[in-house]
Amino acid sequence: MAPRSRRKLLVAVLAAVLLLLAAGVGGLYWVDYDLRHPKPDSGRPGAWMTMDAAEVSLFTRVAIPTGADDVRWGYREGFQDDFAVLAFRLSQAGLEEFRRPLPVTEWAERTYIESVDLDGFQHIGAPDPSNASPLTCGGFLSPGQAKNVATRICVASRPDGTGQVWVSAFHTP
Repeated sequence: MAPRSRRKLLVAVLAAVLLLLAAGVGGLYWVDYDLRHPKPDSGRPGAWMTMDAAEVSLFTRVAIPTGADDVRWGYREGFQDDFAVLAFRLSQAGLEEFRRPLPVTEWAERTYIESVDLDGFQHIGAPDPSNASPLTCGGFLSPGQAKNVATRICVASRPDGTGQVWVSAFHTP
């Protein structure tokens, strides 16, 4: 075999190896992306599931008041722990009525919101609670059949004279 044809063969083999290597890396990236970003309603951990507001309300242990406006909700299936978010607006009087029966032991002003909650509220298109001032938050733990549910609630007055409510809940051991 002539040196020139060997060189061509070597270049062709190297090109084929590089092409296979690039395809393998691309395939691994696609698989990794698909695992980290499951499709909605896939039932896979991290997937946002289609549920109605009543089911999300039941999970969070927070009833959506009848006078609530701009109600938004979401439910994400987790590997071990599921996560739900609710957001809605109420009149100032309705806000006080809403807070009264909740089993929150202490309400306190907060300047931050947990990032998982922010991601959930962003996913459902709710107003960003980190821009609300003053933000008053509280929480409670509810016994569940297999796991307890920890619920966090934050409320704030809006410039239009209404109140905004943000609720997040997740399974806890």
